[in-house]
Amino acid sequence: MNAAAPLKHPVPGTLSATAGCLWEGAEPQSAPALEILNAGQQTISPPVRDAVVQNLVSLFRGDYLLARLMLEEGRFMVFQAILCLSAAQNPEDRDSWLTLGRLQARLSSSGLTSRNRIEALVAIFERYGFIERRKAEEDLRISILMPTARMWSADALFTEMHLSPLCREQSQEETSAGASQLLARLSHGGEANGSQHQHADPMAPAWSERSIAPATAGHRNWRRSFAPLLQDYFGMRMQHRSISALAERDGGYLTLLMLLHEAAQTGSSRIQMGYESISEHAGISRTHARLLMEQAETLGLVQLHARGGRDIEVRQSAWDAMDSWLTGNFAYLLATV
Repeated sequence: MNAAAPLKHPVPGTLSATAGCLWEGAEPQSAPALEILNAGQQTISPPVRDAVVQNLVSLFRGDYLLARLMLEEGRFMVFQAILCLSAAQNPEDRDSWLTLGRLQARLSSSGLTSRNRIEALVAIFERYGFIERRKAEEDLRISILMPTARMWSADALFTEMHLSPLCREQSQEETSAGASQLLARLSHGGEANGSQHQHADPMAPAWSERSIAPATAGHRNWRRSFAPLLQDYFGMRMQHRSISALAERDGGYLTLLMLLHEAAQTGSSRIQMGYESISEHAGISRTHARLLMEQAETLGLVQLHARGGRDIEVRQSAWDAMDSWLTGNFAYLLATV
């Protein structure tokens, strides 16, 4: 991969033509969507990509709950929207309060998901301690959705697993500095040096040894400033169809990450990853694992040379798709730094 220019940051509203307005303050811009999506192609090096993949595999492999809540695309969108809309609330403006109805109106009007599914996902997040409902002091008839420390901590760690490899990217000082600055804002210690999170033990389930802390002021401010970009961010992800199509299914994105990780570890494009192993690590059935692999082959990401995952060829298109996907995500994550 060639060294190239720094990531180009997007502007609010660029993808507004894709769907309805998720954030009222986003004014449409004239820059075409592809300018964002194509800006900075070849901007991440293979070591950065491989480190991000390794971080995510270490974090999510074997942790069925966290993987389902954060890696399946529909749940991820609701997760992100809850954090951003919560951070952007104005106590003096009732229209900004994060109620279930407001969340449904924002996401369902964009065409990204349905009102019924949003309500079901909110119930799931509440059941597992990621959000809670509180009565508004100004009007006890209104219930406000409040992200818990667990949700904020999950978001901070998820962002850190993506950006920490960029902190060590010496060939791109501007991008590295931006990543370090953002991680410092998310950190309770106020420092970020790109090292792996002290609790990110790849041998332990995601929450077994991990401290959970409330969001820092910097974290909330970042989510507040990210809110106007949220719809465009979702639109960008949807345009990466080879990856988003897998991410729309349980275990799909994690399976792709595990395939790339195994290929990087072995140094070979031909790997073995049995469906039983995928089933165990992703928390899905072997039949579902087989269907995911067949879908990945249809999408051109892999070629299956034998049954049962005994001979899988990870094609160059899979690496290219991940490079493009991560480049787009990095551009948005660092846009407000």
